[in-house]
Amino acid sequence: MDEYRTYPLIEELLSRYCQGDVTDEEREKVEKWIGESDEHYNMARQLFLLYLASGTLDMTRRVDSEKAFRRVKLRMRSKRLRILWLQGQRIAAILFIPLLIAYLVELFAPGENSLRMLEVRTNPGMTTRLVLPDGTKVCLNSESSLVYPERFEGTSRQVRLQGEAFFEVTRNPDQRFVVQTPHDAQIEVLGTSFNVETFAHDSFISTTLITGKVNFATDTRNFSLHPGEKLVYNVKNCQADIYQTTGEPETSWRDGKIVFRNTPFDEALRMLEKRYHVEFVITNTQYKKDAFTGSFTSQRLERILEVFRMSSGINWRYLSSEDKMDEKSKIEIY
Repeated sequence: MDEYRTYPLIEELLSRYCQGDVTDEEREKVEKWIGESDEHYNMARQLFLLYLASGTLDMTRRVDSEKAFRRVKLRMRSKRLRILWLQGQRIAAILFIPLLIAYLVELFAPGENSLRMLEVRTNPGMTTRLVLPDGTKVCLNSESSLVYPERFEGTSRQVRLQGEAFFEVTRNPDQRFVVQTPHDAQIEVLGTSFNVETFAHDSFISTTLITGKVNFATDTRNFSLHPGEKLVYNVKNCQADIYQTTGEPETSWRDGKIVFRNTPFDEALRMLEKRYHVEFVITNTQYKKDAFTGSFTSQRLERILEVFRMSSGINWRYLSSEDKMDEKSKIEIY
């Protein structure tokens, strides 16, 4: 059979293969095709990752397909599958799928039984929810990522967070739950619910405890939190401040809300930056002493800024940018 006439059949089989919906005979046929060249393998791998991004695969099928990919050699030249992959990328970008990236991170020269790591990322302005292998529930905020193992082993359940997330940890006295951050600090719990904000580009880490108990630890300092407390740790001077809070302003993002409760000016702008994927440029510092109270749900950013203008006299305007690569709109506060 002519090679080009086999493409429609391979595309159809490969699609079902990535979803685990093939017979043994079909599986052998697809794996033989994948093993014919590096390009075949790369095309199959890309299609597999596209299914991961769209959330159409369950964990069992992902693991099975991943093992199969590791068993075969790879070589290929299918232009039609490359086009299919590029089209899929554009569709995913348009839809802003929250789980845009969910892929396996292999260790150095991993063996068949190596423990694989999973990573979930969110797009700007989007949030997503996931359940970890131990049943712990996680809500991941905009532009954040969480790395965790396919299963928890040993005496601790360690995950790595970049960004912001809310955790509802399944209690297990034999395995403490540890959240590692970009600033070499970690939060330890057994079973509790709490919010963590730890962006690599920020100079602080904040932890808000809703239920249970949290231990916040760095190389030199150690703090224990109780429900209704928020810790803000400055990574530059190693200073920590603990505040009383209802937890609503810190966790309302999970429900698509923005809640201000006597929120300082700088913090209010930070919350708006995360929600609306913008960057504020402050050229008038007289507003830094202001604080805001209010609740917003589906309002446009311009509407919220107009409320600020009416309540505090804040002037604002969009700034034009000559750099076409700028991903965020800039808004001047003057």
